[in-house]
Amino acid sequence: MTQKIMRQGQKRCPKCNAWVRGTRTKTCPKCGHQFNGKQEVASAAETAVVTEEKPTKAGDMVSLEQVKAVARTVKAIGGFNRLNELLDLVRELGGWKKFKALLEAMSVSEGDDIKF
Repeated sequence: MTQKIMRQGQKRCPKCNAWVRGTRTKTCPKCGHQFNGKQEVASAAETAVVTEEKPTKAGDMVSLEQVKAVARTVKAIGGFNRLNELLDLVRELGGWKKFKALLEAMSVSEGDDIKF
């Protein structure tokens, strides 16, 4: 059975287990632990996390020509609703490679009339 040792006028620091004189003492002289429940706030320089901005790559930027090309494509397809239908179809087929292969197969038989 462990006995709790009580010392009048002193308290035990929970961080370093040292006995601190004075019941009204706010901080531990050894480790700086604050007894009032508020921990010592580190300076802003210590807590600031330095993040470096990644250099932009050519593929990360969207050019004006790309925006214009997409706008022309959307207009040719018939609007944003049709474009969303097309993107859903590409997902259902399994990706752009399969979609492109299907388009190439259809372009070969473009001159022929296909009846479904």
